[in-house]
Amino acid sequence: MPFEKSGDGNPGVQLLKQRLSSLETEQGRRHGLSFKPRPDDVFVVTPPKCGTTWMQQILHQLRSGGDMSFDEISDVVPYVEEAYDTEINLDAEQHYQPRCYKTHVWYPDCPKGAKYIVIYREPCAAFNSFFKFFEGWMFQPGEVSLHEFVKDFLLAREVPQNKMENASYFVHLISWWEHRNDSNVLFLFFEDMKDDLESVVRKTAAFIGIQDKVKIEKAVEMSSFEFMKGNRKKFSAMRIARYRNVACGVPHDVVPNMVVTGSATKGRELMDDKTKEIIQGKWLEVVAKQTGFQDYNELRSAFKKNNN
Repeated sequence: MPFEKSGDGNPGVQLLKQRLSSLETEQGRRHGLSFKPRPDDVFVVTPPKCGTTWMQQILHQLRSGGDMSFDEISDVVPYVEEAYDTEINLDAEQHYQPRCYKTHVWYPDCPKGAKYIVIYREPCAAFNSFFKFFEGWMFQPGEVSLHEFVKDFLLAREVPQNKMENASYFVHLISWWEHRNDSNVLFLFFEDMKDDLESVVRKTAAFIGIQDKVKIEKAVEMSSFEFMKGNRKKFSAMRIARYRNVACGVPHDVVPNMVVTGSATKGRELMDDKTKEIIQGKWLEVVAKQTGFQDYNELRSAFKKNNN
């Protein structure tokens, strides 16, 4: 995680930002973002907690036809920004083809020349999941409230001023929305993955050039909620924790809380109205101003209507 603007916030938020400033090194992040992909390489591109790990599993199962020999999914579908710092060579051949990667960067900073599967999720649900991901890892329960996490951490992000800064969810969305119809971009929504997994898997297979019926069926089976929940450890961020916890001032044996949930809406339902309001306010300020869509559901509905 690159360096965050300090901003205001309680001591828990400040400690979170301090710890995350060491999650990636500047050398490591710049090394990842300078990667030169091949035209058939596939990137999963999302803001955090928008189906990244899920799509990593879908891609790996499509290309492998059932391999689960990895310790953690990012061992076989590397995280671009963290690869150097976790001793993964992005240029290396991968055991299965096509080569697949994940990234959270906005369009201007993303390595160009590959294929891109871009996924978004209702922001309240995504933010709640991100909070749960860090709780117990980068901060302890009770040190940071969900409202403080959203207001002082996530909404403090804006347009990146350099490659070491992450775009906000909203800026990230605007940057990729402009490329939603590019021939090398597959634009998806987390909720559609929940509603009709098989359809998304088939669409993904067609996009990356896999027509094998058996592999497609296996990918549907092995990227189901039940299967992934039953193999939860393989979908944690253990690799990052193993390499970067000590640098962040976190005990070496603490791992992120990878949330595997059967609900696409639970995170929003658990969020208080005050927090929802400031998220919607930021949507109106950034996304609605650029797209005309007044909320996430309106944007998603319009996209689906124009792409069916």
